[in-house]
Amino acid sequence: MLTTIKGIYKDGLIKPLEEVNVKDTREVIITFLDKAKKDDKLKFLSSAGSWKDIDTESLKKHIYENRKISNRKEIKL
Repeated sequence: MLTTIKGIYKDGLIKPLEEVNVKDTREVIITFLDKAKKDDKLKFLSSAGSWKDIDTESLKKHIYENRKISNRKEIKL
């Protein structure tokens, strides 16, 4: 079973930020996240609401109409 939890590394120690439900000794893999990854997430979240003025129904209609267009050559069997 794999379990992923968040934690903080500070002063040479890793402190879990969530409850750890492990009763005995386990091997772990620790991945350190770059600060840039957090910044990318913030950039993505800052775009929330940028489509609020778009008519979603006409957008969906346009997408479905474009999906019907095919530029593939006909396959002869």
